[in-house]
Amino acid sequence: MSQKNKFNQNNFIMKTEELIIELIIQDLRFFQISLKIRSVRELDFCRFEMLELILKIWGKEKEIDYFDLGDRYMEYVKEVKFLPFSYYGEMLKPLAINCYKGLVKRVNELEGNPSIKYGESGGYNRLEG
Repeated sequence: MSQKNKFNQNNFIMKTEELIIELIIQDLRFFQISLKIRSVRELDFCRFEMLELILKIWGKEKEIDYFDLGDRYMEYVKEVKFLPFSYYGEMLKPLAINCYKGLVKRVNELEGNPSIKYGESGGYNRLEG
């Protein structure tokens, strides 16, 4: 086998951070396209499935409820309507990176202070049996 035909799997491995940022870009892109097609309210598109997936990738799906990230996530989703529409969504990457950083910060806040988690103050926790 020639040198240039060798397959290097490491070239195709995406870091966790890159994967999550790419997922966020795609979700923001979906929202941006939806805004072009019809009038939408931001809350119609709070993507809890996306937040569940991100928590699963981080391995925190049993510790943190996606509702705890929803408000933070939507802060960034709302910014989409102020960005220019581009064919591949390349204008969304800076927003997706900031969103990723915001989610990481929120997870750290929740881990540092569990009493602020969704429903904890009322004695209710969706993650417990």
